[in-house]
Amino acid sequence: MWKRLLLISLLIRIAFFYYGIYQDTHMPIPYTDIDYYVFTDAAKFAYNNESPFKRLTYRYTPLLALILEPTAIDGWFSFGKYIFIFCDLITGLLILISLPKKYKYLSCIWLLNPIVITISTRGSSESLLTSVILLSTYLLSKNIVLSGLVLGIAIHLKIYPVIYIPTYLLYIDSNQSLLKPITIKRIAFILSVILSASLLTYWMYLWYGQEYLDEAILYHFSRLDHRHNFSIYNIPLYINSYTSNNKISLERIAFVPQLGLVALIPLFIKPTPQTIYKIMFIQTLIFVTFNKVCTSQYFIWYLCLLPQYIVGSTLTLKKAIVLLLLWIITQAYWLYNGWLLEFKGQPHIFEHIYIAAVLFFICNVYLAGTFISDVKDQVALTLEKKET
Repeated sequence: MWKRLLLISLLIRIAFFYYGIYQDTHMPIPYTDIDYYVFTDAAKFAYNNESPFKRLTYRYTPLLALILEPTAIDGWFSFGKYIFIFCDLITGLLILISLPKKYKYLSCIWLLNPIVITISTRGSSESLLTSVILLSTYLLSKNIVLSGLVLGIAIHLKIYPVIYIPTYLLYIDSNQSLLKPITIKRIAFILSVILSASLLTYWMYLWYGQEYLDEAILYHFSRLDHRHNFSIYNIPLYINSYTSNNKISLERIAFVPQLGLVALIPLFIKPTPQTIYKIMFIQTLIFVTFNKVCTSQYFIWYLCLLPQYIVGSTLTLKKAIVLLLLWIITQAYWLYNGWLLEFKGQPHIFEHIYIAAVLFFICNVYLAGTFISDVKDQVALTLEKKET
């Protein structure tokens, strides 16, 4: 049955892929994501032994450009999409493997999700990251060192998976007192993370020097993204970029509440085989909600953990539907105002965009709080069952 599901998932992605080729060729609005052109342009520079950062707006590890070098060969433009579709399916397979037997059907949330399929077939690289993160989590109960090495790769690809380190560490030797947090296994894990992340980073530094550090790493700590996005920080940062008398740089301190909150979650909910994916889901949701930049592609970061979160949830179907509708409606309200600005040229709409961003932010904070309470209720019920 599950082999059939994976086959159907593959066939759907192939259909989307070929439809994308048709749309790119025959329609005024392209199907291929603009980021894919950024990736492939950077890959051309790498293919010609030049810096991928010659491509303006390329803010990723050069490793991605190196992986996509075949796209520079005539007739191989879609090679990167093949990679992303493959990683998309690997993500689905890892979700399937991690789910209990009677919950395997929840993998459809990823495997048959049109949003997920569209993002990978348009040429977004998010599935490359989700597959590596889920692989690291899957390996955590099997080989701590290998899990750490894989997580280090994920951190090199994009910095944000560093938020999972506290969860992983508390999962390892979970019965260890917080007053004595240091154990041999935890040391082995953190050293393996540091080893792979630092080796890849040093390798890229040897090739591309300070430019790599500035563009792919340091840039993200002070970035001001003027493109409109769901983030509550977007409009303030846009205005802040034109203000010269700020004593405190908002873009440099925005990550403080973000990282502080995600680090607290594994302290409130103990990481166990039953809760680790749930904790990671909540951490990622909070991280994206409080991020300086928040686009639809970022939702993929926590969507890959949603099936595992749903397992054993105490939320009623009615409550789940209400939460989903709140998330969709507040997002749709933002998209409507963004459409009025981008396509109708209504500049006075900025105020409404900010209101929409605030509403979407409040919605996500409410969702995160609800999910935390839900997981704590699940843990309490499990303890009650053990006692009886």
